[in-house]
Amino acid sequence: MKPHRFDNLILIGLFVAGSFLYFDLHYRYWYHFMEQFVLFLYTNAYFSDLIHTPGGLTEYLNGALMQFFVLPHVAPAILALVSGLIAVSALLFYRRCGYLFSALWCLVPGFLFWIFPPESLSVPISLLTGLVVALGYTYSLAGYRRFLLAAGLLTACYLLAAPAHLLAALLMGFYEISKPGNKQKFVTALAFLAFALLLPLLAMRTLFVVPMEEAFFSRYLYHPEYPQPLSFRIIGCSLPLLSILLYGLRKWQSGFKYSRSLCYLLLTGGIALGILYGSRPIEQTYRYDYYARTGNWQKIIDHAGKHPVKDLNALVYLNLALSHTNQLGNRQFDFPQAGLSGLIPQDPVTRLDLIAASEVAWQIGHINSSQRYAFVGVLSSERRVQSRLMTRLVETYLVNEEYGAAQKYITILENTLFYRDWARKMRSLLKEDTAGKTPWITEKRKVNVVTDNPFDPAKALPNALGYLLDDHPDNRPALEYALSYLLLYKDLTAFMQYMQSAKSMYTKLPIHYQEAICIYYATVESNPEAFSSYGIDRTVYERFIKFCSVAANGPKALQQEFGNTYYYYAQFEETPQRN
Repeated sequence: MKPHRFDNLILIGLFVAGSFLYFDLHYRYWYHFMEQFVLFLYTNAYFSDLIHTPGGLTEYLNGALMQFFVLPHVAPAILALVSGLIAVSALLFYRRCGYLFSALWCLVPGFLFWIFPPESLSVPISLLTGLVVALGYTYSLAGYRRFLLAAGLLTACYLLAAPAHLLAALLMGFYEISKPGNKQKFVTALAFLAFALLLPLLAMRTLFVVPMEEAFFSRYLYHPEYPQPLSFRIIGCSLPLLSILLYGLRKWQSGFKYSRSLCYLLLTGGIALGILYGSRPIEQTYRYDYYARTGNWQKIIDHAGKHPVKDLNALVYLNLALSHTNQLGNRQFDFPQAGLSGLIPQDPVTRLDLIAASEVAWQIGHINSSQRYAFVGVLSSERRVQSRLMTRLVETYLVNEEYGAAQKYITILENTLFYRDWARKMRSLLKEDTAGKTPWITEKRKVNVVTDNPFDPAKALPNALGYLLDDHPDNRPALEYALSYLLLYKDLTAFMQYMQSAKSMYTKLPIHYQEAICIYYATVESNPEAFSSYGIDRTVYERFIKFCSVAANGPKALQQEFGNTYYYYAQFEETPQRN
């Protein structure tokens, strides 16, 4: 197959389509999650604050686009399009430099996004900005006037989109080196690079009071409190290294005719391999987080019924979903369990742990802990914002009648696109006569702590639950979490103590509770009269008798028939270690 004039555009188009599929299949829910950490505000102050920091315009564009990541399929589409624009810009730039190689070379940065998916659009936008500036420079007039243009472009690029100016300087220098008959090409290239390196130093002395690393690279491309990621360096150096490689191959390009068939084969093969074998190990957790965020608790349970639970946070969300749908006592042992770590994250410090811990604390009625996890999550995020946790802060402040604090976050959220309507509804609850009549607020106030509860649920869940139940014995979510904990650790004596008061809350006891009661009265206390008071279903009792008769056959033989019962768990599963 001979090369066609539109082959390069077709190759880039295929890559854009492949990128969309790749990110949509493997990272859709991760980008839903990451949207929470960029809060775009429709205020003049927000724009002004960003524009007066290095790389501020890049961050503004990043926020403007990432706010739409809350919508299905938008994040993969935007990432694919930006990757395509980078490839097109790179192709045009190398054409201006006189290189006629296939567009496959220009897809290298895009494929690096597959390997190192960016947490935000800041890095791709910065890469695209540097390319566009360098491409614009190639159309400048000859003579020394182009140096003035270069200085202006690099200065503007630094002020608006740092560190894109570094990439632009390197590529502009490469263009000068590639021009035939330029005797001072290396001097010019070094001058561009030196000017780009000098700009942050000058800005630190005149415009910005920021650390040196932030002056060079801005504070928006990665968390400023963490070391610079290796992925950031690899992606940032990809185009300069590619330029050096193409420069080394320039002598052979006139006699080199790339195979059209080979190009399509390599591209489609690479896309297919990425889609088939690329995966994110905890994408399941981000899926469950998204379902929890949108209140689709049953979807978590349905998905877990078809796919093995692979992560502790996913298990936390699964048990939380069972609690929200009143199925914890009936279906907990339909799924593999991991003790306390499957009920709430232990000593949460990561952003995912803090969100999950806040959700669990909110469900069991430990309002102050839910508020604390949310507050820490907001403060520890890269941009000191977290829309999801800010909504939780509003809810906890309303429950605790802290209306001034709630108003602060409501005002912020009212200036967003996708949280505006919710915030306006919350503003109507800032008066006690309205909040006190709102069902969800009154329900949470009914189970809120009365006495001092010194225990952190993420560090001492059983103790925290005990205090909650001392205040409010009718707190069903807290009770079921306490019973779940006792079943997981096979503490049937304590379980039965709770059951004395818990049985009045149910017209029919959940299946796992009935199964545990059968075991207790068969192995710990023989009391037929007490046993009969719990109204054990005949089918549950008969199944227990059958299990006892075949228990000697071992776990593998009984897995299929009894694997989802508490009998099986108590007999064959290893008891988790207590922290």
